[in-house]
Amino acid sequence: MSRWLSPLAAGAVVVVWSGVALASGGGEGGGHLNWADLIYRAINFAILLGTIVFLARKPLSSALKSRAEGIREELAELEAKREEAKREYALMEKRLKEAEAEREQILAEFRRQGEREYEKIVDNAKAMAERIRAQARFTIEQETAQAKAELRREVAELSAKVAEDLLRENITAEDQARLVGDYLAKVQQEVL
Repeated sequence: MSRWLSPLAAGAVVVVWSGVALASGGGEGGGHLNWADLIYRAINFAILLGTIVFLARKPLSSALKSRAEGIREELAELEAKREEAKREYALMEKRLKEAEAEREQILAEFRRQGEREYEKIVDNAKAMAERIRAQARFTIEQETAQAKAELRREVAELSAKVAEDLLRENITAEDQARLVGDYLAKVQQEVL
């Protein structure tokens, strides 16, 4: 309240002196000052000012107090919001760091899985190559054995044919009789 009295008093002094200045330049021709009128006006102004101050003191004081309280509450609310924002920011920073760490873990796990899959693929390829080699060896052995058997059969047929041709050319009737006799003797020995 005391902080409002000084500006009000200063305003009153300004008004009074302006009234004095206006009254001194009046049109009454003499240039003398009418003190009774000035005092009447000053008293009238003081009463008006006192009435305004008296009537406006409580509402003005309560309005100023409520405004100050509102500002204090608003500041407290803003401070609380600021603290909440700081907490949320810290929480977001923490979550961001956790998400980054989790991302690194996921990437590391994917790398490990990729390496395991690579090793599996390489192992499977090696096993498949070994199976193909084994199958090829088996096929080669089978075809070689078949080719050898075929070759032996052809050699045997050719040998029999050559032998038959040689026998036809070189065998006589005596040789035939002797061969038949030797054969029959063998058969008899086997039977007995």
